[in-house]
Amino acid sequence: MKNWKVEVFYKPEVPDTIGNGIVEDISDLGLTSVTSVRTATVYWIEGDLDAHSIQRIATELLADPITQDYTYESASLQNQDWTIEVQFKPGVTDAVGDSTVKGINDIGITGVDTVRTGNKYWLSGNLNPETIETISKQLLMNDVIQTYSYQKPNS
Repeated sequence: MKNWKVEVFYKPEVPDTIGNGIVEDISDLGLTSVTSVRTATVYWIEGDLDAHSIQRIATELLADPITQDYTYESASLQNQDWTIEVQFKPGVTDAVGDSTVKGINDIGITGVDTVRTGNKYWLSGNLNPETIETISKQLLMNDVIQTYSYQKPNS
C-alpha cells in the first residue's frame, strides 16, 4: 500500500485564469501584497500502485497534455513562494475523488483504494503568516468541510 500525491497545474505559457481571479479577490479584501497566484489540483491516491501506473493515471486521466503538466511523489523543488494546500476534512464526501477512482478503473488500472482531492496555491508577494491565514480562511477554503496548511518560502 502506497500513498501518492499528484499535482496537476498549468504549463508556464498558459495563463492561470483561476489564479488571476484569486489575485483580484485578494485585492478586493484590501490586501495588496500578493503579486501572483498559481494553482494546482492535488490528488492523494492510495493503493497498490507503482510509478508507471501513476504516470498513466496522470497522463491519461488527470492532466490535459496541451495545457497542463504534473508532478507526482515528493518532487522536492526549491520553493520561492508561499504555498497553501486545501483539502476536505476526514469523513467529508469527495465526489471528485470518487469519480477519479472510477476513471482509474475505467482505464484498466486496479489496486486503487481511495482518491482524495484538494487544491494547492503558490502565492508571490510580500506576505506573512497572518496574511496567508486571512486569505486561506476568507477565500480559499470552507471551514465547515475543509482544512488548510501552508508553508513559507525556502530561504
